[in-house]
Amino acid sequence: MKILHGIGLLVLLASATHTAHAGDNPRLKAMFDADQAEREQDPINWVTLVPNDMKRRAELHRMLEQNTVTTGLDYYEAAFIQQHGLKPDDYLLAHVLAMAALAKGYTQAGWIAAATLDRYLQQNRHPQIFGTQTVIRPVPGTGKEEAPTRAPFDTTLVPDSLRATLGVADLKTLANRLSEKDYDSSDSEN
Repeated sequence: MKILHGIGLLVLLASATHTAHAGDNPRLKAMFDADQAEREQDPINWVTLVPNDMKRRAELHRMLEQNTVTTGLDYYEAAFIQQHGLKPDDYLLAHVLAMAALAKGYTQAGWIAAATLDRYLQQNRHPQIFGTQTVIRPVPGTGKEEAPTRAPFDTTLVPDSLRATLGVADLKTLANRLSEKDYDSSDSEN
């Protein structure tokens, strides 16, 4: 019976994601939850979202200066908040935060590390390398949109095995999802 209880506990622990542990910053967790909740609204209220993002990033920067972002989960949540910036340096810092989360052993940060690098590359007029970013451009003067694309996208630099390591879907899955207007770029197994 103890073995079954132990196995059940291991399964429960393995399935838990984004669970706070001792030392995790509760204020940062609340900011992360608010950041994500605003993006789950349909439709998104951009009038309030952009200023709220700015406030969260300013508070995050204060936390970084005060050294209160310390755990893998903290860095992961900080990366998500920071990547909702408006300029390339915001995405670069978000990438560094995601790398710190990985360095602290928080393996769920692989996808955000890839996504922030892709976003940084795109903002600096370079092709993305993982395919995490979907672009929908307006057709000038029509009120319509072009077909969604991940271009520019260098599909030759990063092999699917490395994509999988970081929690990004393989090229075939990315193409299939894009054709179905599913813009999720994560590997559903990670």
